[in-house]
Amino acid sequence: MKGIVTNNKTTSLNANIDIPTPKENEVLVKVQCASVNPTDIDFINGKYDLYLKLLGGFHDVRTGLEFSGIVEKGAGNFKEGDRVFGYVDLMKGMKTHQEYICINTDYIALMPENLNFEQAAALPLGALTALTAFTDVSDVQQGTKLLINGASGGLGVYAVQLAKILGAHTTAIAGPGQKDFLLQLGANEVYNYKETNINELQTKFDVFLDLSNKRQFKEVKPVLADNGQFIPLEPDKQILGFVTNLFSSKKMKYLMVSKGDHQKLTQIAKLVEQSELQVSVDSVYDLSDYEEAFKRLSNQGKQGRVVIKVAQDS
Repeated sequence: MKGIVTNNKTTSLNANIDIPTPKENEVLVKVQCASVNPTDIDFINGKYDLYLKLLGGFHDVRTGLEFSGIVEKGAGNFKEGDRVFGYVDLMKGMKTHQEYICINTDYIALMPENLNFEQAAALPLGALTALTAFTDVSDVQQGTKLLINGASGGLGVYAVQLAKILGAHTTAIAGPGQKDFLLQLGANEVYNYKETNINELQTKFDVFLDLSNKRQFKEVKPVLADNGQFIPLEPDKQILGFVTNLFSSKKMKYLMVSKGDHQKLTQIAKLVEQSELQVSVDSVYDLSDYEEAFKRLSNQGKQGRVVIKVAQDS
């Protein structure tokens, strides 16, 4: 099979990769589409090589976290021919920039019936992360004053919509030209990060979700309400923040979604089928043009996910 192989911090398209054999509780999936994600760049650059080697995820193909595809060999409640989407185990699982993967049935769900493969591949990681942030890490509900920083990207587009579904009053911060897009998704106010100092905002926020990875807890504290929560996308970069948690009613919370969740993905699929949650695909590239997809990933101004068509017939 074909796949994007990583070797010595470079990538290449290889057509001679062995098709994997599923283990117990795994399905074999013919991948139709997969997204590209900033974490893929970290995998290419070797940031997590030690963890991958220790945990069993050091494969030739080390990029691609979410996908859509067709079950070739079933297991559990999934049968051959089922259209599925999901998110692999971040450190242990096979990655999705290849034509076939084996994945545990706990990490996938049936695709929303009203989506094509390109759309479904752009859905699981972003929506799952946002849902976890709002229902497990914090308690976003009717009237919650929420700020989402980095609101127009592959995670932010789902965070804005889920916040609206939950009844929050959402302030979104994004790049120039995103205001109409984010208002349409459900944000109450939208600010351009190039023109806005968050300390000048009049609202005190109950939850501050930072999807940009650029805010520090000490910077955010002044705009948090008493007992407010700061949720950074990469908490490992904020060790000092966890120390200051001991001395403040304002807390930094730990958000890490390291694999798919069948129950939550099924919930997300239902929201899509009921037209409460819409999918945002920024752009789509053929597998042979994967380098262009990665270039697009690094560009400013994206609206949603960048997707690769892995299967020739997808």
